Amino acid sequence: MCRCTGYRPILTGFKSLAKDADTEILGKYPDIEDLRKCEKQDCQEICASACKNQFTPVISSNLADAKWFKVFSINEIFDVLKENRNRSYQLVAGNTAKGVYHDLNENPDIYIDITSVTNLLNDSVTSSSLVIGANKTLRDTIEVFRKRATTNGLEYLNYLADHIELVAHVPVRNIGTLAGNLTIKHERNEFPSDIFLIFETVGANVTIVNSRKKEEEIDLLRYLTFDMQKKVMKNIILPKLDNSYKYGSYKITPRAQNAHAMVNAGFLLKLDKNQTVQSARIVYGGIDPSFNHAIKAERYLVGKQIFDDRTLQGVFKALDEDIHPDNVLPQPSPRFRKNSAISLFYKFILSIAPDNKVSPRNKSGGFLLSRPISTGVQDFQTNESLYPLTQAIPKLEALAQTSGEAEYIMDIPSKYDQLYACFVTAKAPANSVVTKIDPSKALKQPGVVTFYGAKDIPGSNTFIPPNANFPVGFIPPPQHLVPEELFCSGVVKYYFQPLGIIVADTQELADTAANMVEVKYRSGAKPFLSIRQILEAGATDRIHEEASLKASQKGEDIKHIVKGTFDTTWQYHYHMETQICLVVPKEDSLDIYPGTQWMDIIQTGVANVLNISENYINIKVRRVGGAYGAKITRSAQTACATALAAYKLHKPVKMKMTFSMNMDVVGKRFPSAADYEVGLNDKGRIQYLNNTFYLDYAAGGNEPIISKSIDIFASSYISDTWNVTGKYTQTDNHASVWTRAPGHTKIMAMIETIMEHIAMELNIPSLDIRLANMDQEQNKATLQFINECRQWCDYDNRLKSVEEFNKNNRWKKKALSLVPMTYILRYAGNLSSTVAIYAGDGTVAVSHGGIEIGQGINTKVAQVCAYALGISLDMVSVKVSNNLVSPNNFTTGGSLTSEAICYATLRACEILLQRMKPVKDKMNNPSWKELVKECQNQYIELVATHMFSPNDPIQSYNIYGVCATEIELDILTGIHQVVRVDLLEDTGNSMSPCIDIGQVEGAFIMGLGFWTTENPVFDDEGRILTDRTWNYKIPGALDIPIDFRVKFPKNNPNPNGVLHSKATAEPPLCLACSVPIAIRQAVASARKEADANASKWYPISGPSDVENTFLNSLHDYKQYTL
Repeated sequence: MCRCTGYRPILTGFKSLAKDADTEILGKYPDIEDLRKCEKQDCQEICASACKNQFTPVISSNLADAKWFKVFSINEIFDVLKENRNRSYQLVAGNTAKGVYHDLNENPDIYIDITSVTNLLNDSVTSSSLVIGANKTLRDTIEVFRKRATTNGLEYLNYLADHIELVAHVPVRNIGTLAGNLTIKHERNEFPSDIFLIFETVGANVTIVNSRKKEEEIDLLRYLTFDMQKKVMKNIILPKLDNSYKYGSYKITPRAQNAHAMVNAGFLLKLDKNQTVQSARIVYGGIDPSFNHAIKAERYLVGKQIFDDRTLQGVFKALDEDIHPDNVLPQPSPRFRKNSAISLFYKFILSIAPDNKVSPRNKSGGFLLSRPISTGVQDFQTNESLYPLTQAIPKLEALAQTSGEAEYIMDIPSKYDQLYACFVTAKAPANSVVTKIDPSKALKQPGVVTFYGAKDIPGSNTFIPPNANFPVGFIPPPQHLVPEELFCSGVVKYYFQPLGIIVADTQELADTAANMVEVKYRSGAKPFLSIRQILEAGATDRIHEEASLKASQKGEDIKHIVKGTFDTTWQYHYHMETQICLVVPKEDSLDIYPGTQWMDIIQTGVANVLNISENYINIKVRRVGGAYGAKITRSAQTACATALAAYKLHKPVKMKMTFSMNMDVVGKRFPSAADYEVGLNDKGRIQYLNNTFYLDYAAGGNEPIISKSIDIFASSYISDTWNVTGKYTQTDNHASVWTRAPGHTKIMAMIETIMEHIAMELNIPSLDIRLANMDQEQNKATLQFINECRQWCDYDNRLKSVEEFNKNNRWKKKALSLVPMTYILRYAGNLSSTVAIYAGDGTVAVSHGGIEIGQGINTKVAQVCAYALGISLDMVSVKVSNNLVSPNNFTTGGSLTSEAICYATLRACEILLQRMKPVKDKMNNPSWKELVKECQNQYIELVATHMFSPNDPIQSYNIYGVCATEIELDILTGIHQVVRVDLLEDTGNSMSPCIDIGQVEGAFIMGLGFWTTENPVFDDEGRILTDRTWNYKIPGALDIPIDFRVKFPKNNPNPNGVLHSKATAEPPLCLACSVPIAIRQAVASARKEADANASKWYPISGPSDVENTFLNSLHDYKQYTL
C-alpha cells in the first residue's frame, strides 16, 4: 500500500513487464532481476548420480522457545502430536491469520509445517461432488475452480472463484489456505470469512481426521463448534448443483481489494420450472458472531414465486426480523449492516430475474460495478534548450529504492552493544492522574535493561523547547509555543501519551516488555474528544480565534437562505517508515540519525532534554521513508527519548515504533467543524456569507495552520460580502499536526461544498453557481483555467450523458463534478544549500538543509545545479543532509522546500561562477574540467553556500488548478468507483515534469483516501480503535481513477517563482474534494427518487465512505421492486 505514488506509475511499470502489454510500453522498464546478469552461463556442477524419489522423513529443528517440524503425511502429523502429547502446537501453512489476530495461537511449544502433505492438496471429481484438499492455497483453489467449472453440475465454481479473488490480495492468496481461513472462523466466530460464507452457501461439508485416523464428514455449521484439538481438516466436499439452482455471493468492503467484509452474503435458491422456490440458503457474515443463516427468510421463501413483488416484500420483512447486528466498534453501524444485508438480497434477485420480469430502470442494480484496466495521460511541456532543467527524468534514487539498495535508518547496521527502546504509553483517558508506574515485571525479563520516565530526565521534560527555532510570526500572537511533554509528568494529556521508555536488547523484546509495565491511575474529569462536544458544552475556554476575513458590504437581493454544517475527522499520515531514530554516543558527541523533516528541532530538543550544548550533537539524514508532516515536530519526541537512553547508558540505542504505536501516539490531520449561513439571490449570487469554522489543535498548538490557510476559502471567488472566522479548539486528544496540505484541504473543501449545497437547494447547475460568484477581472486566471479544463475534458457533453444515465437507472448513478482552486503559496523560514566543486575531475557535490522524503527534492536540486553550472547531470551528486553544513534550517514541508533549496543552490552556483569568471576570461575556451583545475591552481574557493529566506527577492504567488471528476455509484451497496479524473495543475515551467506528475497524482490519491476510505474510530475514552492496516484503509491500486489524466498548461511561466516554476506537492490534494462532491451529486439523484420531500443535499460528516454513502441514499426496502 503506497498511496503517495498514486499507484499509476507502479502499475505502468509492471504493465511493461506483462507479456500482453501494448507494444509501445512492452519492455520499456527493465525487470529488476535483469539488472545484473550472472556471467556464469552454464552450470558447472555435475551430479554424481541421478536423483531418485525417496521417502522423506520428518524434519525437525529447534527454535529459541519452540520446536519446528516439517511433515509429509497426515500420519506424520499425528506421530509428532503423539510424541509431544502435552505440548501446545500450531499447524502451519500460510500463517496469514497472524495478520488478522496477533494473539491467535500465541507462542505454541511446537510448530508443524504441513505445506508438503500431499493428501491435503489433492482434488478430484466424483459423481456427486468436487473434493478439494483443505490445504490448497486460495490461489490454487481459484485455478482448480476455473478448471473444474467446465464439469456438469460444477459451473457455479466460477462464481466461487470470483469471490475468492476478493479475499485479501495476491501475496496472501498465494500462501493462505482454505483450512487456514476456516480455522480463523472456527477460533473467532466474528471473523467475516468469505471462504466459510461461499462454502456454507452451497452446502459444502468438510472431512475431519482424528488422532485414531478416523475420518468424519461434517457440515460447516457443526464445524464452528466442533472440537478440533488434535484433529486435521483433510478436505472440503462441494456438491454438484443442477441448473435449477441460482447462486450469488457478495462482499461489501471499504475499498476495492485487500479488505475484509463489512457485510458479505451468499444466496442459493432452487427453483422449479414455474420459478417457485423449492429450497433457500441465505447466509451472511459480518452481522453477529452467532448469526449465519437468515432462517425465517429461508423458510418464508419455500413455495413462493420468487419474481413477485409481494414475495419480495415478504422476504425483506423476514430478513428485517432475522437480522440483528451487534454494535462493536470499529465495525460499521448496525443500521448499515442490516439494511445493506437486505439490499444485497434484492441485488441478487435483480441479477437472476428474467428481463421480462424486471423494469429496465432497475435491471442495472443487479450488476456489480465493472472496472477495466487503469489508464492515464500525462500531458506536459519541456524545453530541450534548458536540459537537464525541465527534462522529464526519473528520480535519481529510484533505482536504488526499487532494488532495495537505498539505505534507510532501519538499514543502518547495528552497532556493537546496541540497545533498543519502546515507549510505555498511558492506557487511560485524558485527565487521569498517574499514581504509580511499576516496571518491575518488565525488568525481570532477560534482556530488558531499564526503564526511564519523566523523573529520569536531566534537563527539561519537553521535546518542543522554548528556544526552538520557529520562524518569526510562525506562531501568531497571542498564541505561544506549547511545551509538550516528552513523558507524562502526572496528569494524562491524551490516551496513549508516552509515560516513559523501556530499553532492551532487541526491538521486539522492548515492544513486548513495554506492555508489561504496570500503571495505576486515579480517574479525572471526563475528556472532550471532539469539536462538537466542546461546542455543545459551551466550553469557551477551549475555543480561541486565530484568524478571520471580514465583509466590506452586504447584498440586499436576498431571496434564499442556505444553512449547513461541515465536519471532518483525522487522517493518519501512513508513512511506510514509522517514527524512528538511532543515537550513537561518541567521545565528544551524540551522533543522531533521526527520521525527521526538521533537523534543527531535533538538535534543540535533545539539547534541552539532556541539558547539554547544541554543538555536542551531530545530526545526519540521508532520506526519510515518508512523512507528510508527521516528522516535523513529532520526530523530536522519538529522538529525545532515544537520546535520553543512549546518553544515560552510554550505548547506541535505536527506537522504531510499531505501526500500531505510531498510529496511537502520533497526531494526525486536524479535525474540523464548520457552521455556515448564506444569503442568495435567485441566480445564486451570494449576498452574504457567514462561516465559523474550527480546527482542533488538541493537546498541541505548535503547528498552527488557520492563519496560514484561511485565504483559500475566498481566493477563487468574489468575497466582499463574506464573514469567515477561523478558531482552534483544544480537545483531550493527541496533538493534531500538519498533514500534507494541512489547513488548505479542509478550508477549500468548505467553500466548495457550500457552493454545491447552494446549487442543490436552488436547483441550479453547480458550475453556474461558481461562475455567478466570480469576477471577470479579480478571478481572471481561475476562469481561464476553468474554461481550459472544461474544453479539455469535454465537460458539457459528458454532463449531459451523466444526466441521461441517471434518468435511465434507479440503482446505479453517475456524477461529474468540477472544482477550481486558487492556492496561495507563501514562503517562510530559512533553508541552505552548499555546492562544492572538486578540482580533480570537476564533479560537483551538493548538501542542503532540506530532507528527501520521497518528493524528489534531490533530483530537482541536481538538475538545477547542473543547469546553472552548464555541466551534465551525472557530474552532480547530492549528499547527506546534516546540521554542520546546514545549521539552524527550517523544516521540510509546506510545498516550498524544493523551491527554496533550488533557489539557494542556484545562488550558490552563481557565487561560484562569479569567482571563476576572471579565471575563465583569461583562458581560451576551456573545458569545465580545465577551468576548475585552473581555479584550484589560483586558489579560488570552490565551495559556496546560500541561505534562502523570505528576504530573498522572491514573491508569493497563486497556484491555480481545476479538477473534473466523474464517478459511478452502486446505490444498493454504497460502493463507488472513480471513472475518470481530468486534473489541470498550474506548475509554471516545471523544473522536473516526471517528479511533478508524481507529486500531483500522489497528492490527489492521498486526498481521495481522506475523503472516501480513511475513517479513524475512537471509543468514548479516546482510545484509537483503528490503529492497524486491518481496520484503517487507505486507497489501493483499484481505487484510483480508472482513467487518470493530468495536464500541465503549456507556455505558462511563473514570473515570481524559482526558474519560473511553481510548487506541486500539496495543492493537488485540495482538488480531491471533487470526489465527495461528485458522490453527493450521484446520491442526490437517488435521494430525489427515494423521497421527493427530502433535501437532495446531505452534509459532509467525515469521509464519504461506503457506509456514509449507503445510509444517505435513503434506503427503504419498500422501494425494492422488480
